[in-house]
Amino acid sequence: MRLQEQAGQALIETALSSFIFLLLLMGVVECGHLFSTQLTLQNAVRQAGRYAITGSCIQSSGGSCSMSRYNSVVQTLEGASTGLLNGSNLADVTIACTNNGGGCPNNAGGPGDTVSISVAYPYQFVTPLVGALFGGSYTIKVSAAFVNEPFSPSQS
Repeated sequence: MRLQEQAGQALIETALSSFIFLLLLMGVVECGHLFSTQLTLQNAVRQAGRYAITGSCIQSSGGSCSMSRYNSVVQTLEGASTGLLNGSNLADVTIACTNNGGGCPNNAGGPGDTVSISVAYPYQFVTPLVGALFGGSYTIKVSAAFVNEPFSPSQS
């Protein structure tokens, strides 16, 4: 008689412990994906900053600049983000410039100007259960600031 009373106990314990294990597993996977996304965006901002400080622009086949330095920096940022940043979410990208004498000739700055690049990326959770704990979405914010190298002012 004792054996019949405990027949479903193992099944209930397994179901409860499996739920907790899967919840923890989903949390680990979600945190890994979130961390990977943040590192990718931070790397993209760093790559765009490295490009910006040189005073370069994307050149056409004739050797002249085919787009402004600002647009060249944005294109470098897009390329380094491995598809996370594109034309639809570039409104959350800010490229600002400051210098000792006041305003900058453009947002990419001139020689010796400080350029800061900031990205606010709306991260969507992969697992809805973990996403519910954070209210459904999370904004990843990354930024970096650089001082432009000396280059010909005609490049700015």
